[in-house]
Amino acid sequence: MGIGMRKYGLMGLQCLILGIVLMGCALHKDVAKSEGLSFDEQRKFDYFYLEAERLKAIGENDAAFDLMSRAVEIDTTSAAARFFLAPYYLRLGRYEQARKDLCYAAEKYPDNYWYNAVYANFSQQSGHHDEAIRIWSRLLKKNPDKSEINSALAEAYTAKGDIKSAVACYDSMELSMGMMEPITIEKLKLYEYMGDREAMVSEAEKLQRTFPQNTDYMRLLGDIYLEAGNDSAALSMYDKALETEPENGYIYLSRAGYYEKKGDSIAYNNEIRNALINRHIDVDTKLSIFSTYIVDLMKKNQELNRVDSLFAEMLEQYPQEEPVHRLFGMYLSSRKEFAKAEEQYAFAADLSPTNPENWLQLIGLYLYQEKYPEVIQVGKRAIQYVPDQKDIYMYVAVASAQTKSYTEALEMLETGLTYVDEGDGGTKSFFYGQMGDVYYSAGDRDKAYEMYDKALLYNASNIPVLNNYSYFLAVEGRDLGKAERMSAQTVKAEPDNATYLDTYAWIFFKQGNYSLARLYMKNALDKAEAPSAELFEHYGDILFMLGEVDEAVEYWQKALDTGSESADLLKEKIKQKKYIEK
Repeated sequence: MGIGMRKYGLMGLQCLILGIVLMGCALHKDVAKSEGLSFDEQRKFDYFYLEAERLKAIGENDAAFDLMSRAVEIDTTSAAARFFLAPYYLRLGRYEQARKDLCYAAEKYPDNYWYNAVYANFSQQSGHHDEAIRIWSRLLKKNPDKSEINSALAEAYTAKGDIKSAVACYDSMELSMGMMEPITIEKLKLYEYMGDREAMVSEAEKLQRTFPQNTDYMRLLGDIYLEAGNDSAALSMYDKALETEPENGYIYLSRAGYYEKKGDSIAYNNEIRNALINRHIDVDTKLSIFSTYIVDLMKKNQELNRVDSLFAEMLEQYPQEEPVHRLFGMYLSSRKEFAKAEEQYAFAADLSPTNPENWLQLIGLYLYQEKYPEVIQVGKRAIQYVPDQKDIYMYVAVASAQTKSYTEALEMLETGLTYVDEGDGGTKSFFYGQMGDVYYSAGDRDKAYEMYDKALLYNASNIPVLNNYSYFLAVEGRDLGKAERMSAQTVKAEPDNATYLDTYAWIFFKQGNYSLARLYMKNALDKAEAPSAELFEHYGDILFMLGEVDEAVEYWQKALDTGSESADLLKEKIKQKKYIEK
């Protein structure tokens, strides 16, 4: 059944306390009155206190805080003033001061519901469960008719790990309020946490007896029977629920769980289908069911043809539901049926053009298949609907660069860059790095290096930029010391990356340090799953410089056989048995 336990933390603590305190806590007017002050002191205190309240009401919180702080300086015994300041201390991160002030107010006025409720909540949310239990228990004695206190006390006991006491609190609520689903569900969660299956069954049976015609409670009881191992009772309860409400599609899901447990795949598939075609289940729930079902079948690698027929039925039932087309597209992509997946994502994008996910999935499919004209066409269309999606500009830029439309690629990158948050240095660095690559491909090396410098300004550890920058400098024989330093960073970061090892080796080659070049190039060849022609050629060049001519020719031939782009130059090297610089 998976009834999860609550989790607690400091997140939301400020909102919780501010929500109670700032809404005006129905404080008694005499709470703010002070004792032991002279007439003038009381007048000053009253002025600061009331003016702070007024300023808070109109949103002037900084001024309100300053004035109330001055009021507390006059009278440190004012619970109302200190209670007022607590949420401001929370905003400032002064949790201990906030705790002291809330505690002071609660202890000075133990009958004040709001002082104590806020302090108890603070204690509970900040992990002081014993203190929360003490305050909630005190409040409960004074306000036995307030069921929410019992609920809060139960949560405090749960957070502490005292599950039996938490259950007792819910039992008390049940005695005063009668049997209610929310109370029962909380008790079931606790019993599940305790591993008490018998108590879970008993509780669910009691709920079902109290509301004998409620099919949801029948189904809940069936699920608990199934989890407890009483399979026949579970199926009987599901059947009873269906007999009572034949159109309740959720019951089919529970029955599917029963048949799955029994290993009856045919019956399981039928129940899933019954759930998916049931018009009383909302489409989001169906998609959640369907997703789980698909993943399960794919893990087992069985009966995937059923998924296609179920999708056909879903699309017939929901032809205009964008999530159905998107899910079908994801499924088809996972099966590498890219043409069909493209069609479904295109449908989804047309149905919901302002949802960037569909555009990104469709563009990603085209990019994966290296369909660059399609990336450009669809990307430009997507930008009309979701102009703030920086990733789309990036994808179109990549495709444009691949088609040698460098000006368009740069325009896309520059526009996409305007949608990157100023504080997002990593993404800015990525964009500038891409611009550097485009400029280099376009033949403008100085501009490329300028962009790489900008990229490293935003992220000095941008490894792809460090590699490309250092390699291009090595190819030119330019700033080799700088190139070596940058390349060393990449090898240190990813010592098994053959590309980075190749760059590092080639820098040493250009520096004339052929022994080190050989060491790193050999390492690159060893690390590469399928060594490229460039790696073979570089290694041959290094071997030649070390006087190992025959071995050099052997690696040049390997480069040629692998399909090098510099085939003519390689043939000449092999023919002359000599290194020839490009």
